[in-house]
Amino acid sequence: MFLPLVKPILRLAALVASIIVYAVTILAAYGGRIDPDWLTLPSVLTLALPYFAIASLLITIAWFACGRIFAGALGVLAIIASWGPVSTACPLSGSKKPTPGAQTFTLMTYNIIHGWDLENKSPTGNRTMEYIINSGVDIVCIQELRKLDSIEVPNFTPELEARLRKAYPFIVGDPSLDMKVFSKYPVVFEKGYNYIDGSFDPKRYTFYKVNINGHKLTLIDVHLMSFMLSAADCEAVTDIGSVRGVKKSINVLRGEVHDKLKRGFKKRKNDARILRETIDRMKGPMIICGDFNDVPESYAYRLLKGDDLKDAYVETGFGPLVTYNKHAFWFHLDQILYRGDLKALSVKKGNLKSSDHYPLIAEFEFTEE
Repeated sequence: MFLPLVKPILRLAALVASIIVYAVTILAAYGGRIDPDWLTLPSVLTLALPYFAIASLLITIAWFACGRIFAGALGVLAIIASWGPVSTACPLSGSKKPTPGAQTFTLMTYNIIHGWDLENKSPTGNRTMEYIINSGVDIVCIQELRKLDSIEVPNFTPELEARLRKAYPFIVGDPSLDMKVFSKYPVVFEKGYNYIDGSFDPKRYTFYKVNINGHKLTLIDVHLMSFMLSAADCEAVTDIGSVRGVKKSINVLRGEVHDKLKRGFKKRKNDARILRETIDRMKGPMIICGDFNDVPESYAYRLLKGDDLKDAYVETGFGPLVTYNKHAFWFHLDQILYRGDLKALSVKKGNLKSSDHYPLIAEFEFTEE
């Protein structure tokens, strides 16, 4: 006899829950516009923007399917309100064909975590290096590699090194920094202080000049600061399968994890600001790529991208992209931005899981006459 009362209560609870999801989606969409020096939560929500957007869409469809126009209409309004940022996190574009006769080239960005294999700890071979050699990509921007030797890279035999150097005659980078460039075209590493006035953190980006059959390209390999979360931190964030787990996660999130997240957002903001001020003084075709440790529409991403840089995946991709594959933190952390006489043709994600990041491969063409 309580059924007539239960149904309205359940509908009301579902409506309230839906409104909360809609509101969180909007906050996540615009969280990258809120300075992380002031608030950390909006930046954290922006990390999961694609998932909130998909949840809002599915809830909206469900309400319309149940004939609840008002609840569905609220979802439509939420999606419209957050559409600008959502279209960056979940673009609806597609690959393009190169212009006949245009000079094209391919570029890979890959955080290889020192060539370790986190998935298959084989005593022989190195899947990461084999993947790079067999990819046929013209330019490879590496993060987390200091020295190309068997001390740092497991199973890096002389034979493997010979094959790598045959595929990429130009291997450059500062041995004290963990960013390197492998190239089939002539490339020169340039000191950061040639471009940046004042103090900066050289561990966060390195500069290169590439000559692609007479086309000059400035290349900036980026590795912004990570969240520095320990395995225990990651477990606390993802282990919410019980009431006790939820309580533990909340306590950890309020404490050390919150402090680490805030420190990471602030550091990436500062490094992005310095790099943005630097590229404002530079001219010519440019690609900025690498491990941003932050997502599209984040504060650091938006600060660096500005109004003049384009996102290669936004221009050519479809749907959300995941480039990090560990700890259930399935986020789009690796970016490829560009400007000048360039056109992005495609961005594809490799499926190799030797590293905690997937490789990204983009194709470009030069567009000047």
